[in-house]
Order: sequence, then structure tokens, then C-alpha cells
Amino acid sequence: MRKNVRTVIVSSDAPGLGTLLQKGVGVRGRGGESVRHFLEREVGLAPEYVEQSVRTIFLNCAPADDIDALTVADGDVLSLSAAMPGLVGIAMGRNTLVSGFRSGISAKPGEVREGDALLTVKMFNLVARDAGPELLGRGVFLKAGQIRVALGENAPDNLPDDDEEVLLQTQ
Repeated sequence: MRKNVRTVIVSSDAPGLGTLLQKGVGVRGRGGESVRHFLEREVGLAPEYVEQSVRTIFLNCAPADDIDALTVADGDVLSLSAAMPGLVGIAMGRNTLVSGFRSGISAKPGEVREGDALLTVKMFNLVARDAGPELLGRGVFLKAGQIRVALGENAPDNLPDDDEEVLLQTQ
């Protein structure tokens, strides 16, 4: 676990928060838990929302279908999107009729690495709009410099040095 992390509070309507969600924010969890469990427990998504609205999931840049069998580990990157349009949406979406054709690039269950984990979670389109505010309200980990860049002149004055990790929360 990380110690001595400064908490920074920003307004939930601060311009630039969507950019942070797209670039990725740090979310703590437990290595070895399933992707589904991580999304529900650590990110705070309702089971119905995961099943019906989060239609495209990438785990470390690989399309993820079986989110019950796939597990997370420290350092993983999890990208979340609602259904995408066109051929890309059909091909990369979770459990579609053609997802079997991309089995060579799909995420596969691997060695389970248990313990504390910090994952980068990226949210796009409707998922960012629907689930981003709650996640940011729970708190996410970022380098202070990332906050400065994304929020610009709206960045809090009390940020530490750019390379220092902080817990960003909205209210």
C-alpha cells in the first residue's frame, strides 16, 4: 500500500476531468480478483451496468470477453467503453457474434498475481459520462503533473511536485 499520499479535492464540474478519465486514472484493488469483481467493487459499477452498458473492455490493450475468468494484477490497464459503432464495435465488442474471429488477440486468463494492485482505468464515451463522476468522487490516483496538464488554470493551488502521486477526489 502507498503511504503519505496527499488528497486533493476539486469541483466535480471542473473542466478537464473527462480528459483525465480518457488518459487513465489509478484505482486500487486486489490482484487476482476477476475483471467483473474489480469493476463492481473497486470502480463502483452496478452489475447490470457492467453487463448491459460496458460493451467493450480491453485488458492491457487486448479485447476482453470472459470478464469472470480474466483477473487483474498490479500495473494492468483496463479500458472501458459503451458499444462502439460499425465494424470495430462489432469486432471488438464483448461477446459479439464475431468475437471468436479475433481470438488470437483477445485477453486470456493467465497467472494469477495476488496482492495489492494499482490499475490504470480508462473510461470513454457513455461510460465516462455515466460512471466517471462516481469513480472520481471515490478518489483516484494520479501524478500531480497529470492534474496540472488536464485541468490547466483550474488545477488546485495545493498540488505537490509534478511527479508526486496524489489522491484526486471530486465533490
